[in-house]
Amino acid sequence: MPVAHLEQATEVFRRFLRSKDLKITRQREILLRRIFEGSEHFSAETLEDRVKGDGISKATIYRTLQLLLESELIAEASIEDDRRFYEHIFGRQPHDHIVCIDCRKVFEFDGSELAAIENRIAAELGFLPVTRRLRLEATCTAMRATGYCDREENKLH
Repeated sequence: MPVAHLEQATEVFRRFLRSKDLKITRQREILLRRIFEGSEHFSAETLEDRVKGDGISKATIYRTLQLLLESELIAEASIEDDRRFYEHIFGRQPHDHIVCIDCRKVFEFDGSELAAIENRIAAELGFLPVTRRLRLEATCTAMRATGYCDREENKLH
C-alpha cells in the first residue's frame, strides 16, 4: 500500500477517535498499520500473530477492530460462517467474494452490477439498503474435472 494511502487512513482514524473522545494510542496505530500493510483477509487471530512482540493485548485488538469497523476503514468479509474475517476497504473499490468450497480459497470480484440490481429491487419494495454482503460458494472446475484443486496451496487465509 502506498505510504500516502496509509497516512490518509491514519488521519481518518485519528479524526474518528477524536470524535468519540478516545485517545490515539501507539497500539491502535500499530494495529492500523499492520492491517493496511497487507491486502489479504484476516481474522483477529491472524492480526494477533502480526503484532506479536508489540505489547498489544487481545482485548485491545478486539476493541480496535470494532473501532475500525465503526470508522468504516475495515469491513467484515463474509467468507466463513464460523469465523469472522475482515479486510481494509478504505480507498478500495467495493467488491464481493466467491469461495471455492473445495480448497476454501477466496476470490474477489466486482459486484457493482449485482449491487445495482439489489438497489433497484430494494427501491421497488420501498427499502433503502443500508449494507450488503455477498458470498458466493462454488465448486472448483479443476476439482470436478481431475479430483484435485491446484489452488489449495494459494489460499488467501
